[in-house]
Amino acid sequence: MKAKRLHDLSPAGWGLVLLALLGLMMVVLIHLNPGLVRYAYAPYAYWIIQPEEISEESIDGYAGVRRTFTFTIPEGNPTRIGARLSFYLRHTGAQIEIEDSRLIYDSSESAEPHIGKTPGNYWITVPIRDNYAGKKVRIVLTPLFENVRNETPDFYLIGHEQLLTMILIPREAPMLFLCVIPLLVGLFLCILAFVLPLERADRRSILLLGTMAIAAALWKSSGLSSIALALDMYGLHKEIWYLGAVMYMLTLTLSLRYLLILRGDKAGRREKTCFFLALAVDIVILGLQYLNLLELHHTLIGLGFLLAALHAAVLFPGKPSRPELLWCLLFFFSLMLDMAVLGMSGSLNNAPFFITWVMINLLIQGFGFVRGALQKERVLRERETELKNAKVQAMMQQIRPHFIYNTLTSIYVLCRDDPQQAMQVVDSFTAYLQANFTAIAATKPITFPDELRHTQAYLAVEAMRYGEKLKVEYDLKHTAFRLPALTLQPIVENAVKHGIGSSHTAEEHIVIRSRYQNGTAFLTVEDDGPGFDPNIRTGDAHIGIENVRQRLKLMCGGSMTLESSPEKGTVIHMVIPQKEQSSYQKEETP
Repeated sequence: MKAKRLHDLSPAGWGLVLLALLGLMMVVLIHLNPGLVRYAYAPYAYWIIQPEEISEESIDGYAGVRRTFTFTIPEGNPTRIGARLSFYLRHTGAQIEIEDSRLIYDSSESAEPHIGKTPGNYWITVPIRDNYAGKKVRIVLTPLFENVRNETPDFYLIGHEQLLTMILIPREAPMLFLCVIPLLVGLFLCILAFVLPLERADRRSILLLGTMAIAAALWKSSGLSSIALALDMYGLHKEIWYLGAVMYMLTLTLSLRYLLILRGDKAGRREKTCFFLALAVDIVILGLQYLNLLELHHTLIGLGFLLAALHAAVLFPGKPSRPELLWCLLFFFSLMLDMAVLGMSGSLNNAPFFITWVMINLLIQGFGFVRGALQKERVLRERETELKNAKVQAMMQQIRPHFIYNTLTSIYVLCRDDPQQAMQVVDSFTAYLQANFTAIAATKPITFPDELRHTQAYLAVEAMRYGEKLKVEYDLKHTAFRLPALTLQPIVENAVKHGIGSSHTAEEHIVIRSRYQNGTAFLTVEDDGPGFDPNIRTGDAHIGIENVRQRLKLMCGGSMTLESSPEKGTVIHMVIPQKEQSSYQKEETP
């Protein structure tokens, strides 16, 4: 299904796109000029304190360095307003000692046992008590990885709530906005995928887009310091980081899966192997992390390059379509811009490009899928209405009082003259009526053997009337296929009714053939009756044939052709594709 184009957007869609562009502009401006936005706070609301002394020593292991920051706790106001010594760390261990060499915080001892060696991204917020005033505090930081080796945190004396609401949320508002919108839209798409009556392929596409948006939003938001502080009370800083890392892996893998959907029938074994390889690599990495044999932090960049290579392997060789090419180029271009920001600043907090691409893509591509799927559903409902009307007409064609009356009268006579034959006719007539009633309830194509039994029950009843005048031959080389109920039986009935039934002295030979070739079933009904002019569209015969043709097309994607002449009789060919995925044919051919 093609993505929704810009000129097809509704006013609401244009409004959302405008909001996304404004948010992107705000993020870029603030990123390029951090002093663009300033805040004024109440007096003594907080202090940013500078270290009085910074010392550094080389160590073995980790990032190879350990830094010590020394402060003097100011006297007076901070201790009275309940301020805390707060600072934000990324993949760094910390110890805090008060002047009398008393350890008041140790990240390695205070944390619960968890998987992995990194403490994640977290805030340290130590309460400042009255007896701390005027004392020196030593903060020892040990970076665990090279990419955070040179990071120096900002140290605050401020209350927990003031730090969150007055500093962090205003500072990270643009990125919070860019994370919240895809998260909400992704949840909305996932709900729509389950609520709307969609076809399986459309449901899968919408669900995949929604899940990818949720994963991208969780990945980006997991690196925001405001999120870490808001959840600090739960002690989940390590879990939050690992969740973000897993969501990063999931986003890349789902992008590859979505590329397969865009390729459609062009996606062969090689393309699918690339996806399963990416999935297997994810599982292996997470398994090794769980066993503490691997640190997930060291694999993320390499995994990004691997997924980029797998995307390229899916696209080439061969000529990719424009949607496939745009998807991959924009996906990895925005991701590389974020990685460039990470390389320059050491943090993804101010890297808005990928999440902005996800949001704009959702607004255009995601809702385009929803709109297209709803349009397709409306078409399917119209087809279903047409099908119901055609079935009603077919049922009305089958309710022929004179046939039923004649059969019952013949049975009455046979009960007196030949009770044994009367019993056989009753059995055949009962099977015929039962098949008619079953056809009324059939909502999907039935097996050919079932339709053949219905036809044979009808012919058994007619044989009572015409005897040797009616000859039927079967040449069935393929029977394992499905077709709409009341397809073969009405065609045979027309042959009898307008052949031998039009003259009591005539004889008629009917041949029913079936074969299979190149994924298609072919069904043919021939008779040597008087024939008719196919160009004249009047009479019950033509109405019944057109009814069968319509239902064959709607339910199976099949077709029917007719050849007839007074000299050669009538031949009806039916073509029934066996791979047709109609909404009315969900069961597999037996």
